[in-house]
This record gives sequence, C-alpha cells and structure tokens, in this order.
Amino acid sequence: MSERPRPTPAQHGPTAESRLLPLSVAGLVCFTLATLLGYGLWYFFGTHERAPRAATAEPVRQTAPEPPASAATPAAPARLAPAGELPVPAGEVSLGGEETGLPLRREFVEAFHVAETEVTNEQYREFVRAAGHRAPEGWEGGDFPAGAALEPVTGVSREDAAQYCEWLSKELGAEVRLPTEAEWELAARGRDGRKYPWGDEWDARAADVSEKRDGAWVKRGRVRAVRSFPAGRSPFGAYDMAGNVWEWVSDEARDEEGRPKRSEEGAALGVIKGGSVQEERAFVSATSRFDEFPPTHRSQLIGFRYVVVRGRASNQQDGPAGR
Repeated sequence: MSERPRPTPAQHGPTAESRLLPLSVAGLVCFTLATLLGYGLWYFFGTHERAPRAATAEPVRQTAPEPPASAATPAAPARLAPAGELPVPAGEVSLGGEETGLPLRREFVEAFHVAETEVTNEQYREFVRAAGHRAPEGWEGGDFPAGAALEPVTGVSREDAAQYCEWLSKELGAEVRLPTEAEWELAARGRDGRKYPWGDEWDARAADVSEKRDGAWVKRGRVRAVRSFPAGRSPFGAYDMAGNVWEWVSDEARDEEGRPKRSEEGAALGVIKGGSVQEERAFVSATSRFDEFPPTHRSQLIGFRYVVVRGRASNQQDGPAGR
C-alpha cells in the first residue's frame, strides 16, 4: 500500500504571515482609538495657551538725538554778529545843497571800512558788560527787551557811541570811530551821489516810514531788526542808511557861515543822518540830516554805526605780504 503524501504548508492550515495580518490591523485600530481618546481628553480638560504670534516687523525711523544744551556750539562774540566790515574806496562826495539848507561843497574821502549794519543791542550789551558802561535808556536790569537782540541800539548819546568805538578799537586792534558826515554819505550814496542808498527813486520795499493824511498820522513805522530791508542796501552793501533809526556822525553842526552851532547852554551840537521810521518819506534819504542835538542827547530813534580804518602801520606789521 503506497504512503499518502503529507500536505505542504501551502496547501493546508494557516501560515505565520496569515496570522500577522489581523494582528497588525487590530494594533492599528487600537493606536488610532488611543490617539483620538488622548486628543479628546486634552481638548476638553487640558490648557490651551496659544503661542504668541510673531509681531510684524516695522521699520524704525532713526532720529538723531539733539545735543544737550551744554554741548551747543557757543555763539560768536556779539560784536562779530551781525555786523561786518565793508570796504569803501577813496572818493569825492558832495555835501550840503538845497535839501540841507547848507552851501554845497565837495570833499575828498580816504578809503575806509564801514559797518554793514547799525550797532545792535546784542553788540552794545557786550560793551556794557565788558566796560561797565551805563545801559541805554529803555533797558531794564542792564539788558535789552526780549526779542530785540538784532534791533539797532538806541537811547545812546554821541558820547556813548564814541566810547563804544574806543572800546572796540582795543578789541579789534584797529582804529574804530564814528564816521564823518562825508564818510557816511559816501558809504550811503556811492560815487554817483544818489538820493537814496538804493537809487534815485523811492522804493517802499527798501525802508519803512510813517505817513500823514490831512495832518493826522495814518501809519507809523516801527524799528526793525537790522538786515530787514535787503532792497535798501547802499552801493557798498550797507543796510538801513536811510530809515530805521537816525545815526550819529562825528561832525559838529555848523551854520551857513561855517560857524559851530551851539545849544543855549553853550554845548556844541551834533549831527544825525538818514532819517527814521517815525519820519515821513520826505525826511528819509541818504542826504537827510538833523543838527539840533547836543552830544549828550539820547533818543529811542537815534543809534549809530562805526567805521574801521586800518592804517599803514598796522599793515606793515603783517610783513611783505601785507604791503
């Protein structure tokens, strides 16, 4: 009798691979259920702090820090701001004539430098403090009113102005003084002898004046800071030589016969030039003058400017290059 062959694994019963498949499926199902259960427990009972959202970056504008007050650049000495020296070449000038009531005469003037502006309150304050000089009329506590630093100093006599020039001479190491009337007119009118510093016709942009109508004032001009009227500059660049405030010159007044004019007390009278904002237009020009005040007179409408004369001796000190 022949032996019956044994069945091979492929023919009979489950194999190892067939048993692993249901186990894998069961494990996957259990893992999924566990994951879902865990997430559910966390969702309902756990804390839910969201991570902070990243802020959108915005450009930062860099602003340079302002320097502290102590680090600010120190201001230049008052006498150097704002006035400058303007060269006026030698020339001949006509003085007097019908407008002044004095005989017409011609005078030759040597070269000099004229201050670009009238002496200002801040310039004069330096002199008051350094020299211990009396403050001008209208100042309080030895200082000018607020906001008036660049306005021309007023309330000073011709003697005050001369003493300022003496002090400034030592500071600059050069001759500083009040201009003569001839120097003043040459600086104001130029070599062509114009009526106004800016020309022969009135220009409302060049100076402020007062106006009358039917004998009553309808407009009163006011004193301005120097350099307020660039249209009114003279041929050499000087400001306000017609208007703003009257200006002292060094001359003593003389009558038609050339004799010195004196006050009732016997004091010599001085000369002021150019007119002021409180005058009508007819009294504001490069030839306007008034000669009824003694050298001690002070007014809120009278100031001054100076001239600088650098002599041959001071030039020689600079050596060959200065000759």
